Amino acid sequence: MPNFADHRRSRDSGNDAIDHARGSRSNRHSRGSGNDAIDHARGSRSNRRSRDSGNDGPHSVSGDAPDPPIVSLRGLSVTLTGAAGAVEILRGIDLDLAAGETVSVVGPSGAGKTTLLMIIGGLERPSGGQVTAAGHDLAALDEDALARFRGRHVGIVFQAFHLIPTMTALENVAAPRELAGEADAFDRARAELAAVSLGHRLGHYPGELSGGEQQRVAIARALVNRPSLLLADEPTGNLDAATGEQVMDHLFARSRETGATLVLITHESRLAGLCGRTIRMVDGRIEAPLGEPGVAGGESEERGGESVARGRESGVSGAESGLSGGESEERSRESEARSGASGASGRESEALRGKSMAPAAAGPAVAQSGRR
Repeated sequence: MPNFADHRRSRDSGNDAIDHARGSRSNRHSRGSGNDAIDHARGSRSNRRSRDSGNDGPHSVSGDAPDPPIVSLRGLSVTLTGAAGAVEILRGIDLDLAAGETVSVVGPSGAGKTTLLMIIGGLERPSGGQVTAAGHDLAALDEDALARFRGRHVGIVFQAFHLIPTMTALENVAAPRELAGEADAFDRARAELAAVSLGHRLGHYPGELSGGEQQRVAIARALVNRPSLLLADEPTGNLDAATGEQVMDHLFARSRETGATLVLITHESRLAGLCGRTIRMVDGRIEAPLGEPGVAGGESEERGGESVARGRESGVSGAESGLSGGESEERSRESEARSGASGASGRESEALRGKSMAPAAAGPAVAQSGRR
C-alpha cells in the first residue's frame, strides 16, 4: 500500500515508466542534454504528466507550448437571494489549476469551499464570472451537456460516501461506466476496486462494509471513467485518523497513477501539506495570492491567526467573523481568547475606576462587540 512518504517523493515526478523505457532512471539527470529530439518527436515534455490518462486524457498538447490550465476561473461569484436579502457565497474568485496538479483548499466552514468545488465540477452555476474546465466553457453548456461533461471529465468523492445501498460494491463502481454505455463497465470496476485493495469485497453491499471501505469504493467509482478532474470534499471527515490515513494513501496514489488533477477540501493541515499547492478561502474569497505554492500547514494556519488578530483590532471577534474551522484554528482562538481575557480584565479595572469617579446616574457602560 502506498503511504504519505511515497506521495511526497513521487508527487512531482511520476516519470518512472518513461525513464525505464529510455534505459535507466539516471536519464533524469541528462534530459536537457540528450533527449530533446526524442521529446520533440513525442510532442512535448508536458505529455509526461498525462501518459497514464489513457483513452480519456485531454492533457496533451503538441509542440513546445505549455499546457493550458485544466481549470480556469475568472471573476467567479455566487450570490443567493432570499427573504432576508442577498448572501454572497463567492466573491470575485480568480484561479488556475494545471493538469495533473494536486491542490488543497482550506478555510473555515462557510467560506465557500464546497460551492467552489461544485462549480468546478459543473454541479452548480455561478452568478457571474467565467468557468472553463477541461476545455469547456461551462456557462455555454445546457443541463444535458453538463451531465455529459461530468460523466467524462469529473469524479467526485463526498464526505458521506453516497453509495447506492441496494447495489454491491462492484455495481456501485460500474454504474457510471454503464451509464456511459461502455461494454467494459464491470471489468473496469473490478480493476478499480482491486487498485484500492477491495478485490475481495466485490459482492458486498455498502451496509456490509466499514466506513473506510465504503470511502474506498467511492474513490474507485470516482475514477472508473478516468476523469481529468478528481474532486474530494473532506473525504476523511467521517473516518477515524488511522482509517482516514489509509483512504488518503489510496486517493493520492490513484490520482497520481491516472494523471487526474486532484482538488481536495480538508480541515487537516497535514493533509493539505501533502498537496503541491494550498489555497486558503475566507468569507468567499481566496486569501492566499493567486498561484502561490506551498501555503500549507503552519503557514496557512499562521495566516489564519493573523486574520483573527486583524478582526479583533477592527472590533470583530475571530469566532464571529467566521475564522473557525480546524483544530489548529481552534487553538489559535483559544490563545486569542486568553489574550482577550487579559485585556478584558484591564478594561474592567478601568471601568470600575471610572465608575467611582462618574455620577451614579451614568450607569454601567456596555461594551459593543462590533458583531456583524
